[in-house]
Amino acid sequence: LNPAAALQVPSSLEPSLNSAQLPRSAFLEPNLLHSLQLSPDGQKVAYLQGELGKRALWMQSLDQKSAARLLPKVDANELLWTSDGQWLFLVANAQLSVYRIDGKAGSARIARLNEGLLHEVIAVDPSEPAVLVLEHTLPDAVRPHARLLRIAASGHQQTLYEDALPLGDAVLSADGKVAYLRRIEGDQHVILRLRFGQEPVAVARCIELERCQFSSVDSSDGSLWLISNHAQNFSTLQRLRVDGGFEVHHLDPQNLADIDTVSTDPVSGVPLLTSYRSVESKAYGLNDRVQSALAHLHAQLPGRDLTVQMGRGPNAQWLISERDSCLPQARWHTFNPGTKEMRQLLLGEPKRLDCSAFVRKSAVQWSASDGMRLHGFLSLPKGVDPRLLPLVVSVHGGPWSASKPVYSPVTQLLVNRGYAVFEPNFRGSTGLGRDYVLAANGDFGNGRVLGDIVEGTRAMLAQGIGDERRVAIQGVSFGGYAALQAVTFHPDLFKVAIAGVPPTDFGWALRWAIEQSDLRDQIGTPLASRFKMLGVDPSDQNLMQGLHEQSPLANAAQLQR
Repeated sequence: LNPAAALQVPSSLEPSLNSAQLPRSAFLEPNLLHSLQLSPDGQKVAYLQGELGKRALWMQSLDQKSAARLLPKVDANELLWTSDGQWLFLVANAQLSVYRIDGKAGSARIARLNEGLLHEVIAVDPSEPAVLVLEHTLPDAVRPHARLLRIAASGHQQTLYEDALPLGDAVLSADGKVAYLRRIEGDQHVILRLRFGQEPVAVARCIELERCQFSSVDSSDGSLWLISNHAQNFSTLQRLRVDGGFEVHHLDPQNLADIDTVSTDPVSGVPLLTSYRSVESKAYGLNDRVQSALAHLHAQLPGRDLTVQMGRGPNAQWLISERDSCLPQARWHTFNPGTKEMRQLLLGEPKRLDCSAFVRKSAVQWSASDGMRLHGFLSLPKGVDPRLLPLVVSVHGGPWSASKPVYSPVTQLLVNRGYAVFEPNFRGSTGLGRDYVLAANGDFGNGRVLGDIVEGTRAMLAQGIGDERRVAIQGVSFGGYAALQAVTFHPDLFKVAIAGVPPTDFGWALRWAIEQSDLRDQIGTPLASRFKMLGVDPSDQNLMQGLHEQSPLANAAQLQR
C-alpha cells in the first residue's frame, strides 16, 4: 500500500488567519493551580496555588465570586476531602496533615510517612474522616511486604491488611471495609475479594500486562467496577462480579482508543461518565441525565477535553476542567446539571492567552506499508500554504508512551515560529489498544517502528504537508534515539535531527534499565518480565545483537547530518 494514499487530513487544518509571533516566555508559564477538589456536597472547591515550596491553601464557595486563602504556606502536593466535608487532607511526600475548614483549628501534621518506604494515598474512607494509605517496603528490604493503613483525621492509625507480596491497588466499600485488593504475584496481578472475618478469595487474575485499574465498589451488590482490557484489545469499563465473571459495560464507540478515566457516583459507586483521550477527547454519559448534561456542556465548550467532578446528590454542582491542545492552562467552571447554568471560576489566576493565540492539534491517520492503520497529530501555522512549510517530526519518548491531543509547549513554539509539526504514534505507542502496543514486536532497530515514522512523514509530504527539502526530526529519550536512527538510515528524507538524551543502542538501554536504573524499584510486574512480554527480552542474545547492529552507535560512520 502507498501510505500517502490512505492519509486522512481533516478539513480543520485548512490555513486561517495568521497569529502574531509570541515571546518564548508565553510557552513557559508554570501551572500555579494544583489539586482542585470539589467538596462532597458539591458546594465548595479547595485547591493549592503557587510553586512547590511556596504553595498556599485556598477555598471558594460556589455561591460566591472570590476565593479565600485558608493557609499562606502548606507542604502538600495533593488535597483530599474527608467524606463528611469537614476536613481536608494535605498529602506531601513525607507527611500527612489535616485542616479543619470551619477554622476552629489550623493545619496539623497527623502522620510522618517513613521516608524509607514507598507510600500512596489511594482512597478516602466513605464511612469516617479518614484516608487509606498503601505502604510498601523497598524491594531490597529483608522481608518485602505491603500494609494498608487507615489514618484518621485525629491521627489514629489502624492496619487493615498486611501482605508479604506487594499490592497494586485497593478499594473500600461504603461501610469503610476493604472490599478488593490487587496483589502482585510475579508477572500476574491477582484480584482478591475480602469479606469480614474470612480469608481473602482470589476472584480473578490479570495476566500478560492486562490493565486492571480499580474504580469503585457497587453498593448494590458488592461488584467491582474497573478499567481493564481483560480478554479485550481495548481498555474498557468492566464490571467484575463477586463470582469472578467480567462484564464489559462501555468501550470506545469509534473502536480506536483505550478508556482513560471514569467518573462515578460518590454514594452508589456506579460509573456515570467515561472519557477517552488517545485520538480525540471524548466523554460519554452512562445514563440519560448525565448524557443530557454533557450534551449541554459540549454545546457551550465544543471540542474541549472535559473532566468532571461530581458532588453527592442530584442537586450538587459539578466542577468542570476544560482543556485543549490550544489552551496553555486548564480553565475551571461550575455547572449545575439541573438548571444547566455554567460559570467560569477565575481562582485568582492572571489572565492567560487563549486558543486564538495558539493552534489546535488535529488527529491524522495513515496506513503503513504492511497495511496497519496508524495514528498521530498534525499542527500547522495559520495563514500559510502548508506545502511551503518546513516540517518537524516530533517523536515521543518511551517508547511505550504516546503523543496525545493535549497542549505541548514545544509544538506550539515551533508552529508559532512557522513550522509544521507531525507527532506520529508509531506501533508500540499506548492508549490505542493492546494489539497496537504489541505490534512493535521488538522491532525497534532499523525496521518496522522506524518505518512507521518514515512512512508517516512521507505520507504527510505526499498530501502537501511540508517542504520535502526541509524536514527535521526531534525527540527526547526514545524520541532522541529515533531521531538519531532517522538521520543515520534516512538522510535523504531528514536533513537535521535534535536528539535529547538519546540512548545510542536500545538493547544496551534495556539492560541498563534492568540492572542499574531506579526503574528496578517500581512496584509491579518485574521490569525484565514486562520487557519480555513487550517483545524486547534482554536475555534474548539474538535480539540484543540485532538491535546493536541496527543502532546509531554501531553505524556512527553513516551519520553525516
